[in-house]
Amino acid sequence: MLFKLTRGVLIVLILTCYGCQEAQSDSEPASSGLSRPHKDNPASPTVMVYYFHRTNRCVTCLSIEANAAQAIQDNFPQQMTDGRLMWMPFNLDDPGGEEFRRDFDITASTLVVARTTDDNRIQYKKLEEVWRLLGDPEGFAEYVTNEINKFMNDK
Repeated sequence: MLFKLTRGVLIVLILTCYGCQEAQSDSEPASSGLSRPHKDNPASPTVMVYYFHRTNRCVTCLSIEANAAQAIQDNFPQQMTDGRLMWMPFNLDDPGGEEFRRDFDITASTLVVARTTDDNRIQYKKLEEVWRLLGDPEGFAEYVTNEINKFMNDK
């Protein structure tokens, strides 16, 4: 009896997280325009931190978004204010999602850091370690902060 109950709970959890990462959109995507640099100084590079997610979200996906947002808010307030760093949660099921899935080669909830200049993405990195570091808030924040700093300081 306990085995059946445990197996049932496990199946529900797996399906919930799978739905969070693999839901599909029926709408035709439109251009998002979210990767543009800071408009006041178009020559200055802007670092974008995207958190791509689906409409159906699990607790883990919500936690990754909240922890990433907190790390950015705590460690980059001036860069956010002056437009050198932008935080952009984005639902892949919304219009423009297909373009992002193609541009960043993603199919699931993903934290991405991208450096842009004049509407062109120069480089990006998927921060895949956030899944492993979710139970370590300090390690999570340090990892996200270090990866963003690499993009902020790369001339």
